[in-house]
Amino acid sequence: MYEELAVNMRALLRAATMVAVFGMLAVLLVACGGGNSATSTAKPATGGSPASAVSPGASASPGAGLTKVTVGYVPVLIYGPLLLALDKGYFAEYGLNVDLQPLPGGADMVVLTANGNFDIGIGGTGPAYFNAAARGVNLKIISPLHFERDPQATPLMVSKKRYDSGELTKVSDLKGKKVAVNAHGATEYWLDAALRTDGLTIADVDLQTLGFKDVPAALDSGALDAAMLGEPLATQAEQKGLAVRLKTNFPADFQPTFAWVNPDFAKQHHDLVVGFEEGMLRGCRDLLAADWNSDANLAILQKYTNVPAELIRAASRTYCEPNGDVHQQDLATLQTFFKDRGLLEYAAPLDVGALIDRSYVNEALQHIGNYQP
Repeated sequence: MYEELAVNMRALLRAATMVAVFGMLAVLLVACGGGNSATSTAKPATGGSPASAVSPGASASPGAGLTKVTVGYVPVLIYGPLLLALDKGYFAEYGLNVDLQPLPGGADMVVLTANGNFDIGIGGTGPAYFNAAARGVNLKIISPLHFERDPQATPLMVSKKRYDSGELTKVSDLKGKKVAVNAHGATEYWLDAALRTDGLTIADVDLQTLGFKDVPAALDSGALDAAMLGEPLATQAEQKGLAVRLKTNFPADFQPTFAWVNPDFAKQHHDLVVGFEEGMLRGCRDLLAADWNSDANLAILQKYTNVPAELIRAASRTYCEPNGDVHQQDLATLQTFFKDRGLLEYAAPLDVGALIDRSYVNEALQHIGNYQP
């Protein structure tokens, strides 16, 4: 299934690239089409714990009264809240038939969400988003996706063979070397943070882009010298003897990933966007529970990442905001980072607060209550 979706997405990406080349950003405001709006079904009980109307592992099969909602994502562990909410049927409770559309990286998530290929897109916030916002594209951040703590769920990794030989054993060894991120965007900030722990910056390396799934082989073959690699693929590469973590501990609790909603879809389907946020928050809370790594949860994550459950159990954890709080200062930090690198097309900084629409999360919290640890 993934391969078929990947083929479809490559076609979309080629179309999006043509749009970017010819500067036709006006199409970013084109309506996405829709279907009939659907109101939310029965709300979960108020309180910190997710409702249990749908048993863990239940499939969110399309049914009468559900509206198709296309969601762009990357099939790695940080998308856990999305994956749990879908498979446990949380989205279906609110009238959503969520159609996941995978990308190898998040760089094109902004374009594909803004022009209506995706109703909701979830990915890293990079120059494409800030530049689009500066040009008047009304693509609002509606919630965060994840943040990380030591040990990072997106570590900097090198070939095990080259590490064992003594060639690449510390971050400063990467000066002038080929180092990859999965896509231009927020992962570049993550890489820069890792490099700064040993006196380098992103300007000191030969920056490359390569999808996460292709990184381990590229490190092992020598095509890359180092790369950022998301969990659970990082642990998988370690267990296969292909790569080792060069750096795992850099700034914690920083939010690099967010969810955006297509403005036309949001206007036509307000209740569905609220329902999506309720489902995401419930999925997040499941990952913060004491039994976050239960067999049922890990089976769902395995289903969508194609990584064995026991490997996910061994991987570094990812974290999320159970009340949907967006760290505004982190957005400002990202904007400054990309401005300093000369990647932004405007001079005066944007008011990052104006890029956030918290109304959907606020309404969702009225239904499910604030999270109580």
